[in-house]
Amino acid sequence: MQDLSRVLRTVVWPRHGTAGQAGWLALLPASWLFGAGVALRNAAYRLGILKVERAPIAVVSVGNLSVGGTGKTPLALWLARQLAADGMKVALLLRGYGGEVGEATVVSRGGGPQVHAKDTGDEAIMLAKCFSGAVITATRRIEGVRLAEQLGCGIVVLDDGFQHRALARDFDLVLIDEEEGSLLPAGPMREGYGALDRADAVALVIKRGDGEALAARVTAKPMFNVRFVPSALVESDGGVWHEKALSGLSGSRIIVVSGIAKPASFYEALRQWEVELVEVFEYPDHHAYTPQDWQTINRRAHDVEYIVTTEKDLVKLEEFPFARGKLVALRVSAAVDRGEELVRAVRDRALHRSV
Repeated sequence: MQDLSRVLRTVVWPRHGTAGQAGWLALLPASWLFGAGVALRNAAYRLGILKVERAPIAVVSVGNLSVGGTGKTPLALWLARQLAADGMKVALLLRGYGGEVGEATVVSRGGGPQVHAKDTGDEAIMLAKCFSGAVITATRRIEGVRLAEQLGCGIVVLDDGFQHRALARDFDLVLIDEEEGSLLPAGPMREGYGALDRADAVALVIKRGDGEALAARVTAKPMFNVRFVPSALVESDGGVWHEKALSGLSGSRIIVVSGIAKPASFYEALRQWEVELVEVFEYPDHHAYTPQDWQTINRRAHDVEYIVTTEKDLVKLEEFPFARGKLVALRVSAAVDRGEELVRAVRDRALHRSV
């Protein structure tokens, strides 16, 4: 299954070569069926055939149109922090992808994770280590919102909630980036650009240039440019994370370890510091690292300054006995143009919601 996912992402979706074109053509009928199913589901919600539950507290969703890797989680973290700085009691709510516990679970009350990554998934633990408010996971998001209310929260930021139509939102923020293509499975899209009619605002992920061509597709919605920029190195000391200056990377020999959906931008960010990339260990998204993985990585680490990974991977790799100071994660933070305007729009909608 993991090999199939890699082939789809690297060959079929970008239509690389004859194999990519052939695979894309073969999967197009399945994409048409998927699109028909999405259209029928959305119509059922629009007509009231499928019911939408309204939460007792405000719900803000940060979502996207494609699968994986657009930056939903760092943007959700940024928004939660901004709302908390404005005096609101905020909870971050995730589905808990990769975790074994489906029921509503308090991952953190603000003092760090209370559960293990195997229970609620790596992203929830990562957020619990970075956010000073509540972090909750729930397969049925409405149950997570009710749990947040019990903790005294007045607003929930829902990570990856745009397609979760069963829960009403007070504000839908949708990320779009340069990646386009067919609907699943022939391409990465969960919905087409027409779905942005449901959005309250659009975040344009700027990787190169100014995003003008991308912005032209969604001129009817308030738009905010977002860049994801390296902000620090993170080191784990007994499970507690500490920031280190990025300048420590400059000119160093490193090994890179990643288990994320789209690692290309991660590698590109590292190259800005003129590192010498000795070796790359690339694993599937949400990879569960094993002692054998640790041994393989550690054997190659004797003649490098750092083993550099992502924060999501650090959640799992910090459990292994790497040499002190050797394993670090690259912290990537959201930088939002006109961010105060976006936060004000979200806050006003939350404060003046109709019950």
